[in-house]
Amino acid sequence: MKSVVLTTSFPFDAQKATEVAAAFLKRAPGRTINIMKLVKLVYLLDRESIARRGVPVVGGAYLSMRNGPVTSEVLDLINSGGLWQVETSWSQFISDRADHEIELRKDPGTDRLSEFELELIEELFRRHEHQDQWALSQWCHEHCGEWLPLDQGCEPITVAELAEEAGANAREVAQNAAEANLLAEVF
Repeated sequence: MKSVVLTTSFPFDAQKATEVAAAFLKRAPGRTINIMKLVKLVYLLDRESIARRGVPVVGGAYLSMRNGPVTSEVLDLINSGGLWQVETSWSQFISDRADHEIELRKDPGTDRLSEFELELIEELFRRHEHQDQWALSQWCHEHCGEWLPLDQGCEPITVAELAEEAGANAREVAQNAAEANLLAEVF
């Protein structure tokens, strides 16, 4: 059997990321949310999905940063409205950042999200809805053992580290990531 590289990430799905962000925004008061809070919610969504079923919802590269763990591509979408060499409809549905917040422009729907994923979004939003970005950041510092405290810059979080800390089988999750990357390459 071919050896699994434990640093492999899952492919990032920009369309699902847009639907996930919109799903969180639809639940937020005024359909606006602090960007740091949204980044944490999306990261926690993938983390919980990996813990429960061995695959994320959105995927991508996970990083430790000063204010906690993030999904790099989601942060890039928020900061620039797009990704280099990746087709995305993000800016069609999600506003540019203003005063550290983004707003839902219009609903992209949930065609790419499963019932499980929608239920998990609802569960995570309800669990953290009353925390502001700083409280949620602190919660991640205390509950996400894969995160490394940093004063500046970023460090990668492997899916194996994330899986292990979330209570999933790290080798199986890394194998799932390798298979997902192979499928993404073929299709």
